[in-house]
Amino acid sequence: MNDKVLIITILSLLGIGFIAVLFVAIPWFTNYLLPNWKDTLVDSGIVMVAIVLFVYGFYMNTRMH
Repeated sequence: MNDKVLIITILSLLGIGFIAVLFVAIPWFTNYLLPNWKDTLVDSGIVMVAIVLFVYGFYMNTRMH
């Protein structure tokens, strides 16, 4: 993989992560105590699954090297 492809890949992943934080995590933090507990539970579950997958991916990456 050459440097140009690597830089484009890293920047696109960072862009997707930035958009995900803007549209998922920030509304989740600001509207956490909603009266509708089912929506809050689903939102919390999505965020927890994303955190678990990130930690698992990081763990598997450290085990490969």
